Amino acid sequence: MTGTDPEPPLASRRDSPRTDAEPLAFTRAEFLKGTARAWGATTLLLIVSWAVLTGGFSLVVGTVMIVIASVPAVVIGSPGAYALGRFLRRSPRIGVHLIAFAAYGALVGVVTTAGALITLMGGSADGWAGSIALLVNVPLSAMGLAGAWFITARRALRLDSEGFGDGVPASDADAATEDALDERYRIIDPDRRRRQRPRD
Repeated sequence: MTGTDPEPPLASRRDSPRTDAEPLAFTRAEFLKGTARAWGATTLLLIVSWAVLTGGFSLVVGTVMIVIASVPAVVIGSPGAYALGRFLRRSPRIGVHLIAFAAYGALVGVVTTAGALITLMGGSADGWAGSIALLVNVPLSAMGLAGAWFITARRALRLDSEGFGDGVPASDADAATEDALDERYRIIDPDRRRRQRPRD
């Protein structure tokens, strides 16, 4: 190798797509876990927040409505979240991902809340009820999506760093091979690098 050779890529575990070039890439399984986590976290945040705001009034009805409205939110939001994750997979900056996914979660919150209000209020999302719904749902959607991304990414990276992933550079694999050879072949004369026959 010469001094101009590029840095060796990171050796990844079998199911890890993360490399030096794409440090925050993800598998479909990881994306699906993140989607489920985002759905669960956002839905729970909305249920709890609306229960507190209404003093527990119509908790059951509100919960059913939130769960029903969350299904189209997942359908609408998942393709964009996947595309956003793919677009950002080369960026190692966690903060950039958090801001991007929070903004995207807010956008999904606006679209789904407006759609739910139009459906429930007969074609109009204006007025104080619509404003309150947006003020509650949009930030919670942003928090739910960004938080789910962070937890999913952290768990994936932790698996990688525990020796099952790409925390070990490929050059270390070469070093391990050389160590195994050194163990098998004992150097007799270090100056001339003459090796004896392999030990059985």
